[in-house]
Amino acid sequence: MATILDKISSENFSLEDIDVSAIEEIDSWLPTNEVMDVNIAEQGLVKTLSAQNACQEYISRVDRIISIMDGKRDVAWAEAALTGAPSAGHKTAKDKEWFAQADPDYIEACNEVALAKAAKKWLENKADHFKGWHYAFKTFLKRDYDLERLGNFQQGGYNSEPSSGSRKRSSDFEVNNESEEVKWSE
Repeated sequence: MATILDKISSENFSLEDIDVSAIEEIDSWLPTNEVMDVNIAEQGLVKTLSAQNACQEYISRVDRIISIMDGKRDVAWAEAALTGAPSAGHKTAKDKEWFAQADPDYIEACNEVALAKAAKKWLENKADHFKGWHYAFKTFLKRDYDLERLGNFQQGGYNSEPSSGSRKRSSDFEVNNESEEVKWSE
């Protein structure tokens, strides 16, 4: 049985070890020129959805890491302010605060939080990038399939036979409102 805790567990997970090679591979596969065809669009639908999914899974784990690191940062600040500052001879609240903000453990914890937030932002931007491409592929395929459907439609609304040379005017037809049937007057 898989649990949500298994999916967002921070155990055996570090920011430095996030494998983004699959995400980068899909990103480099995306068309860089303006050439698009049905095969590329159909493959792109699947690939961009897969890449979005990978980004979202990492985002949830990174979000959890950020919360844990925020706690560690707060602990480092509190220890520096409450323990380190008095032992260094600082007595006022402002001196203790300044001492805590300059503490190497606190600064290191702040840098780890910043790294985690940057990783999350990068993943969110990639997920949005793939979402945009997914929409573009879907729009291209919808338009292509609509054109194909129109081309295969037997009575597509275009008259393939030329008329006797006279065009019908809007005043040349009557509408039966009960059946919404249009009749041309001859």
